[in-house]
Amino acid sequence: MTAPDNDEVPTMECGVCQIDVPAGAFCGYCGGHLASEPKRGGLRWLRGLRGDTFGASPGESVLRPAITSSLFPHLPQGSRTPFRVGIALILAGLVLFAVVKMPAALITVAALGLPLLFVLYLTESAVYRDMSAWMLVLAGTLGAALGVGWVLLTGQMVARAYGVPMAAGLAIHHLMREGIMIPAGGMILMLVPTVVVRVLRPKSRESLDGFVIGALAALMFAAGATLTRLAPQFASGLLVHSRPFLSLLVEAILCGVTIPMTAAVAGGMFGIALWFKGQTSNPHEHPGRVRAWLLVLAIVVIVIHTGVAITDIMGMAQLRMLTVHVVMTAVVLVLLRIGVQLALMHEAPDPIEQHEPLLCIHCHHVVPDMAFCPACGVATRASSRASRNERRDARPVRVAAEGS
Repeated sequence: MTAPDNDEVPTMECGVCQIDVPAGAFCGYCGGHLASEPKRGGLRWLRGLRGDTFGASPGESVLRPAITSSLFPHLPQGSRTPFRVGIALILAGLVLFAVVKMPAALITVAALGLPLLFVLYLTESAVYRDMSAWMLVLAGTLGAALGVGWVLLTGQMVARAYGVPMAAGLAIHHLMREGIMIPAGGMILMLVPTVVVRVLRPKSRESLDGFVIGALAALMFAAGATLTRLAPQFASGLLVHSRPFLSLLVEAILCGVTIPMTAAVAGGMFGIALWFKGQTSNPHEHPGRVRAWLLVLAIVVIVIHTGVAITDIMGMAQLRMLTVHVVMTAVVLVLLRIGVQLALMHEAPDPIEQHEPLLCIHCHHVVPDMAFCPACGVATRASSRASRNERRDARPVRVAAEGS
């Protein structure tokens, strides 16, 4: 460690990038642990995975399938509590309406719960101020329209193959062709709004902006498809006593939690891969390889999201089907966190201002303005640009103690 002169911040050499950086627990340039030994070998570019500390939430492992820090990465830890409560309320509403057998209310909560929560996230994190409002509207509107159109287009085929969900149950045998082509075609259409927004060349190329566009479009696609497919159930009356509770509950959890969540992950991962812009000035960075890994992860998640629909074909028991969906949801959340971690650790950062102070909204320490917080290791870009700009406009000022 280098001793400070007057008020200068003490520095030490990072064992990962071999650069003198402000002393702390993490390197402000590469995000690696300052106590780490330099890694050698052909995959040195992959050094930044740092599996024990998620780049968007201090103290969380990358392999922990936490819902709020995965789906709402721009939020600081303290601001995620209302969203945990929101998810709990969605689950409670699904269970309650399944108990009282109110399919109309059940469908409404299942279709709109997570999309509304995601819109609140955009407002709370100020992400909506980072991007053009019309691009967000375009992604959401086009996603919903494609979801409605796809269900209307394939409605007769679904009716023949599946029966009407929320009325006839899920354990129905049908043709393999219909069971694979319908979800695969829907998956492709779900990604179209993200491609359209990317082709329009948005000003921002931050990876998490791509996540927001992709996840929003996917959630709105799922909401539009669910409401359209289940709309006939609104005419079945307020209460449906003939429908078994377990059947209602399983379908509600699938339509309201696991399917939209995996859809959001698939769309978000695809957006991250399209928006990723790596560092080109660092010889140890290989943006093309990182982008290739992000695309591979996105493809794997897309295949998983499409593949869980095949469980319908197998005539699987409902509880077993629910277990498969829940397990696959946990798997795709972990894959999303790996993708977010790769993007945050390797994308081109904001200009480094090592000698300027910045308040970290995650650990509430005043640290040098760098790509990563030296105290908690969270990426600076794991917060919205609006938040970063506000904190840079009102930087902390050291006040001398009285009598010093």
